[in-house]
Amino acid sequence: MQITVKMKIEITSELNFIEYTDFLSKNNSSTFYHSANHLDFLQAQIDSKPFFITAREQNELIDVLPFFMKKTKFGKVINSLPFFGSYGGLISPSKTSKMILESFNLFNRDNDVLSSVIISNPFSDVTNLYEKYFDYTLIDHRLAQCLKLHGFSMDDLWNSFEQRVRRSIRKSINLQVKIEKTNLSDDVINDFYLMHKSEIESKNGKVKPSNFLINIKNFFSVHRDYDIFYAKIDDKIISYLLVFYFNQFAEYYMPAYDPKQKKSQSTSLLIWESIQASLRKKISYYNFGGTWPNQSELYLFKRGWNTTDFLYNYYIFCDIERLKNIDKSDLTKEFSNFYVAPYDQII
Repeated sequence: MQITVKMKIEITSELNFIEYTDFLSKNNSSTFYHSANHLDFLQAQIDSKPFFITAREQNELIDVLPFFMKKTKFGKVINSLPFFGSYGGLISPSKTSKMILESFNLFNRDNDVLSSVIISNPFSDVTNLYEKYFDYTLIDHRLAQCLKLHGFSMDDLWNSFEQRVRRSIRKSINLQVKIEKTNLSDDVINDFYLMHKSEIESKNGKVKPSNFLINIKNFFSVHRDYDIFYAKIDDKIISYLLVFYFNQFAEYYMPAYDPKQKKSQSTSLLIWESIQASLRKKISYYNFGGTWPNQSELYLFKRGWNTTDFLYNYYIFCDIERLKNIDKSDLTKEFSNFYVAPYDQII
């Protein structure tokens, strides 16, 4: 007797988040970015609802590709996922991955999409699937640096750090820098954000939106989903660090420091304290996040913590000629919080 297995691929804006969270818990490579809380946060932060391409076998959820879409006067832009390089794409690669990506291709063609981007998960080896089945136009390469914690003691980790890292931590301790955790009170939100804004603007970087920390407080639970660490000298706060937790991963997400106190090396002590907290939570990976090829100083800083390099890609389906006809200032304004294409390819 032949048994027919029913496969169903669907694109929907409705997904049971209890079922989805259970699905994520069974996938070791799913990160904070894929979590239901993060998708809710994104919906509020960028004022756009999520869509899902789901695969079911006998009505059981076996894979999901989440994405967000933004409509503008220039056309539609899709990111899986948007907002400062959030990982997206296939969550649990399976025998349905080809069908999911083909459905995504069809959706892009049928919806007058200007740009559609999959930001692949560095911790899920699915490069061959995107390169076989996703109709991308461009690839933008990225590098994540991650410290492996599983199987290591505090002493093992300490001894694995480069001497300059250990020296920075010791210097901060000798200066009587103290590390504590805190909640996102109104005062902390204001102080942390102003410190972040001042630091990033001094580097000509992209500042997080002013309501960012407020939305973190609204959509995540402190000490379960995230921690706010701060460093102080003589009761004066000189730096902060936001770290997220999900599944096997801790995400070094947003540091900020008072430039006048840079020599205190408080950021290094904050990182070390947060690594120890992650180890106590039995986290397997401490992810320092993406590093651009031109950020050699930042790369070496992260490398000093004995990080491992994880390569990943932005797979971009786009109409290059239409993009070339849009002024750069319009791209920045209209597609805020969404990645469209590498500027050097379209400007």
